[in-house]
Amino acid sequence: MQTTKQQLLVLLKRTGSVTVEEAAGALSIASMTARQHLTNLERDGLVVTQRVRRANGRPHYLYVLTPKGEEMFPRRYDLLARILLDEVGALTPDQIEGLTAEEKRSLLIQRSADTLAERFRFNVDGRSLEARVAEVTNVLHLIGGFAEWIHTEDGFEIRDYNCVFATLVNESEGCCDGHSRLITQLLKWPARHESLVSGDVRCCRYVVSPSVGPELEEGLTIHA
Repeated sequence: MQTTKQQLLVLLKRTGSVTVEEAAGALSIASMTARQHLTNLERDGLVVTQRVRRANGRPHYLYVLTPKGEEMFPRRYDLLARILLDEVGALTPDQIEGLTAEEKRSLLIQRSADTLAERFRFNVDGRSLEARVAEVTNVLHLIGGFAEWIHTEDGFEIRDYNCVFATLVNESEGCCDGHSRLITQLLKWPARHESLVSGDVRCCRYVVSPSVGPELEEGLTIHA
């Protein structure tokens, strides 16, 4: 069971910002209790308040995570750094001959994703698609610090709020090939990628539909 502090941190990571009333409603606690916990988080340097002026009435205050608060969801940069260094050392001149700097970076990310997939691979034989989605989400949570999955009308959706590849890819590129490659190799099922950037929230979403079967080429990701 998560403590109220942990629940508030997760809520802030998921939504980007909350008011006292929103936090109270989401956690089913009294507004006074929510305010007290948020004040304690602010005292600990994990959140900060932002004053927002309304068109009518008094201004209200939003609570957002600070960099220290973000560190409560640690990315495994140490793991990725070791893998990247190993892949750089394993590259041969003929593998990178004629490639642009961007192509070299893309190659490294893809090879690193393959290594991660091999390290965290699990047996999918006999597992339902839901069980696969749950296991892949566990892997993403282990690597990135905060991932979850939900049921949707079309199947399932995996949400990674702390992608370890995110800092390696420009936001303008729209999606992370390394992230996509890792998920589809572990899942052994196609997934449609959707990137969400809204305010303080950046989230990679992967839609997994039972109607799109594994007969498609392994590692294929459909980008939206």
